[in-house]
Amino acid sequence: MKKRTFYVLSLAVWVLMGPSAFQQTTTFAPAVQVARLQQAILKYQALAQQNQWVFFKENVCFKAEESDTCHVDLRQNLLLTGDLPATVAPEDSTYDAHLQQAVRWFQRRHGLPADGVVGNQTLEALNVSPAQRLRQLQVNLQRRQEAAAQVPERQVLVNIPNFTLHLLDSTGREAWQTRVVVGQPGEAYQTLPLESRIGYLVLNPTWTVPQSIFRREIIPLMRRDPAYLARNRMQLFRLSGTTRTLVSPASVNWHRLDPAKEPYLVVQSPGANNALGRIKFMFANPHDIYLHDTPAKALFQHPTRVYSHGCVRVQHPETLATYLLNHHWPQNLPPAPLLKQTSPEKAIFLPTPVKVKLAYYTSWVDDAGQLHFRKDLYGLDRNALLWFGL
Repeated sequence: MKKRTFYVLSLAVWVLMGPSAFQQTTTFAPAVQVARLQQAILKYQALAQQNQWVFFKENVCFKAEESDTCHVDLRQNLLLTGDLPATVAPEDSTYDAHLQQAVRWFQRRHGLPADGVVGNQTLEALNVSPAQRLRQLQVNLQRRQEAAAQVPERQVLVNIPNFTLHLLDSTGREAWQTRVVVGQPGEAYQTLPLESRIGYLVLNPTWTVPQSIFRREIIPLMRRDPAYLARNRMQLFRLSGTTRTLVSPASVNWHRLDPAKEPYLVVQSPGANNALGRIKFMFANPHDIYLHDTPAKALFQHPTRVYSHGCVRVQHPETLATYLLNHHWPQNLPPAPLLKQTSPEKAIFLPTPVKVKLAYYTSWVDDAGQLHFRKDLYGLDRNALLWFGL
């Protein structure tokens, strides 16, 4: 009886809300998410105990309008999660329009392209058991509970596993969001969770190449392409104590260069192709992480956006800057006049520093009641499970 009631509620959500549910905002206030995640945990505890979840082989094939027993198994899983309404025949072995729509819902909730096709990524998400999802929910609940005592305030929230940036008002409700690119997997270039305050932004910034990138990327590039620095409007400086001297890249033997013995610094001039774009947002932190524009706009169209060296690239930095330069965050603000200037590098301080949080949330519940899951990009969920003993 309980299981049937759960399915009927799922049907109501599926029918009444439609695809617009995935355009809903999210209230990120810790207390709100704690309550919602606790309810989700109760549901997944029940799913884990039922032991009805079906796992699929890697080479299983789902084809629209064709009949196959694996379609029955897929229907069962999507009934359990509420992505498929209970009125749809559970024993139907065809991949019909109803099942395809349910797959789209499942894909959206897992941050996947919602094409209705069960490809490798969707199959991988389907093969995560309710017990595994339960542990994922418990880790994320713990993260929210740790922040529940904080005083609510307007802030910039970057959710690393979701590749999104959110402006939150003082109640924790989302006022605006945009896409971001975050750091690559692997310890060297991860975007690390942290909290700070954005104090100022820099227009038309130069980019001082970090030494790690100079060693790992610039030196090999110069060995293959001696014109790389000049073509990218980069200058090379020889370092001696606190003094730096501009030198010609042609004067350096790049094949024998040992940066530990001969320290150099590379600085890229402002411009359209500068790696930081036209704006960067500065906040104190021990990892030299900041938010910034980028000339590589095409990367924002990728569903999985892990291409940076640790900093966060923002799809619409001008809009973010406009919001930050105003005391309030109404919709449709006109661009701040200062942002239109094309003069050399210039720092602009905010009227009031704004909290910024780089968070690692792999599950949450939006304001439409939809439960979302994301991949554990950096293995931080796995580490937290061990730490919390879950």
